[in-house]
Amino acid sequence: MKKLLTVLLMVALTAGVVFAEGQQEAEGPWSPTKGVEWVVTSSAGGGSSIFTQNIVEIMKNEGIVEKNIIINYKTDGGGAVGRRAVSMMKNEAHTLLTFNSGDLQPLVTREGGDLDGLTPLAVMALDGQIILANYDSPYADMEALIAGLKGGDRIIVGGSKSDDEAIYNAMKSEIGGNMEYLRSDSTGEALTQLLGGHVDIAIAKPAASFDLVSSGELRPMVSAGATRFADPFDAPTFGELGYDIEFQIYRGVVGPADMPEEAVAYWSDALAKVAATSAWKENYINKFLLVDHHLGAEDAKAYMQKFEDMYTK
Repeated sequence: MKKLLTVLLMVALTAGVVFAEGQQEAEGPWSPTKGVEWVVTSSAGGGSSIFTQNIVEIMKNEGIVEKNIIINYKTDGGGAVGRRAVSMMKNEAHTLLTFNSGDLQPLVTREGGDLDGLTPLAVMALDGQIILANYDSPYADMEALIAGLKGGDRIIVGGSKSDDEAIYNAMKSEIGGNMEYLRSDSTGEALTQLLGGHVDIAIAKPAASFDLVSSGELRPMVSAGATRFADPFDAPTFGELGYDIEFQIYRGVVGPADMPEEAVAYWSDALAKVAATSAWKENYINKFLLVDHHLGAEDAKAYMQKFEDMYTK
């Protein structure tokens, strides 16, 4: 009987310690309790993929997030399926979504959604676009290509969804001529089309095309930004050529609309820590010629809202 009482007392004490530890964990700051799914709605190898891979690698190497993070590419419907899947999650703290202005535009203009269906966690950088041609293109530069268009040449333009297509539409409006657009699921796929000779030029971001341009396989023709890129992407802007075409996109991260507040705070802080590392600045921002522009959750929401207002107008 005495042994039974001793065992029961030990069980009670152990349960009390476990319960107390559980209470302490519950009262402390939130952190992931299981593996994290990071959804990317563009194909592997594109700008969104490179962006996500860099963040995940830094989170792991710097010990910012201890749990495993698995990148899940959901590209069906131009990314609409992935965006909808994340937006419909309830009380979900372990799912993230790579999200830029090229994702927001179709969400608002074609998919019937808006930012209310997501929780902005951070804006990490600003990115620009460059128009590229093959090294052996018959058009030596953008002026020669424009002259070809005005002379009746048919030009097929490759690119991904949304922001790339917006540049194509601006080119059709500003330059005119016989142009057609071949839409791909990612910048990487569009570059494959260009290398294979299926398109004459392709719209890309420096991050996705860096190696191909550095090696001389692709040639920069014109920048869609306000200023020229540095080498190896040095090329005139559309403005320099006399055309009013200028685009710059943000690269950010969001979660489901129903993400708990404590998880929002955790991920906003984790992404801020990533943005402060030398690895982020050297291996992503500087290497791929982006603009360092970090915003936390609250400021990111206001920033993205400006883009949504522009698209709804």
